[in-house]
Amino acid sequence: MVPLCAARVADLRVGTFVSLTCRSCGHVAELSAMTLRERLSRNAFVKHLGPEFRCTACGNKGANVDARHALGYHG
Repeated sequence: MVPLCAARVADLRVGTFVSLTCRSCGHVAELSAMTLRERLSRNAFVKHLGPEFRCTACGNKGANVDARHALGYHG
């Protein structure tokens, strides 16, 4: 398993989901790891992805990214 602080988009497991929570309104969305791997640079750090996302509910930028399950962490 890759440490959360060093995880990159390429480390996300296919068939899993990444949870995104809007920092403004709390809206929760899940994106498939495959979608992220196709659309983002594979060398991008997962911990730096939060500011890149725009909420579909309120339109504000910024999200908390929870990729633990997509990186193989359980519990």
